[in-house]
Amino acid sequence: MDTRPWKKREIASRFRALRRKALFTQRRLGEIIGICRQSVNEIERRHVKPHEGTWDEFCELEAKYNRPSVILPTNWE
Repeated sequence: MDTRPWKKREIASRFRALRRKALFTQRRLGEIIGICRQSVNEIERRHVKPHEGTWDEFCELEAKYNRPSVILPTNWE
């Protein structure tokens, strides 16, 4: 997958941006990527970096939410 960014600030902002876009709580994001709410909180507060496996799960989820939506035309003429 994607390699982890070196700076905790970038990781934290990506976690927060995904949560806002997906309308997830810290608890829900943690459940999906396999960590507890407290770990999500520590990552977002820039205290720790996620482990490699957690980062891989996060990147998969992030890719899912960053795919553009398909918009069908309303006029088929």
